[in-house]
Amino acid sequence: MALTVKQLVKRHGAFVSAMTALFVGAALIVQRLFEILIASLHVYGQQFGVGLWQILLPALPFAFGFFVSLWIVAPIAEELRIPHVVTRAVMATGVASTVVFIVLTVVGLATAVSFDGYLFGQSFPAMRFDGSWAINAIVSALTNAALTFVSTLPLGVLAGVLLWIWRKDHPPRHPLSGLIDEV
Repeated sequence: MALTVKQLVKRHGAFVSAMTALFVGAALIVQRLFEILIASLHVYGQQFGVGLWQILLPALPFAFGFFVSLWIVAPIAEELRIPHVVTRAVMATGVASTVVFIVLTVVGLATAVSFDGYLFGQSFPAMRFDGSWAINAIVSALTNAALTFVSTLPLGVLAGVLLWIWRKDHPPRHPLSGLIDEV
């Protein structure tokens, strides 16, 4: 069954899923900041040049994918048992890592496109696509997504279990169901 945008917006459980994903994203950002801070203790001046985009680029797509998974794909309801909760949390981490892969691939492919001006500098730029850079970007995105999955799996499972405990203490007014439940 294909879902329309109207049906997606009317699904229940978005707020709690969004808050869980927000906390996971914040934890990833804080974790990355601590990694940079600890690494900078042994680094000299100019080598400590990490931009904000390097911190937020993996964390924001991961949090968005985690939210979409907990809200639409496989929500964690209070009636589930702990093995199902852990399975859905692992699935949410996998979906989030897939979103990270897609975003990093798009960013990498966008950086593979360049504009070169030959005769008159940048007066008549020609678009150029560097295939080797694109392949490196895709491999790098796949590696980063796999590392993101492995490194955030404990955090994702913890967030799923804490969400389950929250839902047991504060049951929703409407039953939760996701795409995985409609199969």
